[in-house]
Amino acid sequence: MNTAVRHGAVLAATAGILSTLAAHGAVAVTKDAATEYNCRYGAVSVSDPAGSVVPTAQKPGVPLHAKLRLHNTENTALTKASYVFAIGNLMRNRGPAPHVHWRVGKGAWHSMTLHWNSKTNGSLPLWNSPSLAVGTIPSRGTVTTEISVTFPKKSIKAVNYDFLDVHSGACGTTRLDWYTGNGFSYWPRNGTPGKPA
Repeated sequence: MNTAVRHGAVLAATAGILSTLAAHGAVAVTKDAATEYNCRYGAVSVSDPAGSVVPTAQKPGVPLHAKLRLHNTENTALTKASYVFAIGNLMRNRGPAPHVHWRVGKGAWHSMTLHWNSKTNGSLPLWNSPSLAVGTIPSRGTVTTEISVTFPKKSIKAVNYDFLDVHSGACGTTRLDWYTGNGFSYWPRNGTPGKPA
């Protein structure tokens, strides 16, 4: 059964941690042969049209979905845009890697390979993807990416938080956005929170 629940209180409790993480974005200006792009934190903004609803699975093997909009706030097209997807629970319990797929726009779905990073962004232990190519985001334009997360058997019963770390080949290592998603919850009717279920 696939249900959607709100975990506002849990999300609010993590706001301090996550705002600290976002503060680490760098600022730089880069020029290519024809244009200038302000490579700064906030040059891309990510949003979820679903609002604050957290997709929730009450049993393993149920795909949960999120559709995210990557908006270019600059007046110049952003080339070679990409993001790294990260997911995990704040109880720091690893569990098996979720099965994650992604696509850009209406394109083909791709399987996401995840690796465990004990210090994502300096502090959080999370599953991380490699850099995933988005392509060019037009001037003041938006590109949509969809993410599908499926929790296998023995996953940790928890709200799993997700993040997008947005970059561009045109901007080197400058972070353009660090987005905190609504999360993906694995919450079977039975089992103990923080333990495999």
